[in-house]
Amino acid sequence: MALFALLDKTIATRIVRIELDRSASSFVSSIFKQQRTHFESHHNNIIQFYAGYTPKYDECFEISDFIDSSSLIDAVRRPTAIQKWNPNTISIDNINALFIGVDAPRDPTVIALQTFNKKQILDTSKSFLASIIGSSTTFSKAANIGFNVDDKLTAIIKNNKIQFKSFFNLRSVFDMSSYFTAATDQDLDDFIQSPIFSFAQGFDLKSIADTVIRNKVTLINQAGLLTPQNLSIFKAEAGKVNFPLQTTIIGRVEKLYYPHPKRNKSPPRFH
Repeated sequence: MALFALLDKTIATRIVRIELDRSASSFVSSIFKQQRTHFESHHNNIIQFYAGYTPKYDECFEISDFIDSSSLIDAVRRPTAIQKWNPNTISIDNINALFIGVDAPRDPTVIALQTFNKKQILDTSKSFLASIIGSSTTFSKAANIGFNVDDKLTAIIKNNKIQFKSFFNLRSVFDMSSYFTAATDQDLDDFIQSPIFSFAQGFDLKSIADTVIRNKVTLINQAGLLTPQNLSIFKAEAGKVNFPLQTTIIGRVEKLYYPHPKRNKSPPRFH
């Protein structure tokens, strides 16, 4: 089973194949498969990704239509067509991640991926090895490089979907900016028009919306729970953290009320 390295953006070739002998290939395959089994059995409650939420132990995020999956699947599908990694021309420091097709060649669309960091590099520049040829008591300076694989997966790719625990770790490998952006001015205008809210006259969310507020607006919108039907749930959850929500009745309908921030002396809190 082929082992691949995903390189950083400074290298034109983004994926290379790490040549392994039969014993090493079998060992690496076993490690990745065990980690895949552990990930799927321990983090089997799959939820759609939304920034700002930290998954519980049994949960993992999932993103559909993950655009970077196609190049990794293509590498697994045709491994011999992928350039072999030569550490003399591409530094080990340029490796961002390691991955294999855990069900290949039967199914090349399931990929187990680990991040790769400097701690995994084995620095042999100050090592001395016993001679294989000649006297076993003669030591020579080591000249090769080496690396360790990590003890856990960062993500599992299944066709065009990716499952992961940490957005931060995934962001160190892929450009994730398209999957989370702070709310725009138009997003803020649309947000305050929600029927669950009643804002004081003259209230302008854009005038007080810093990065934190804009990120929370995006998070709330992605959750899709901001409906009048869920108001009782919001009030109950707010009560658990001793944060009483201020509400008002308009036309016999209860709404979340936000006073003018200048009179309230503090911006609204979106939890």
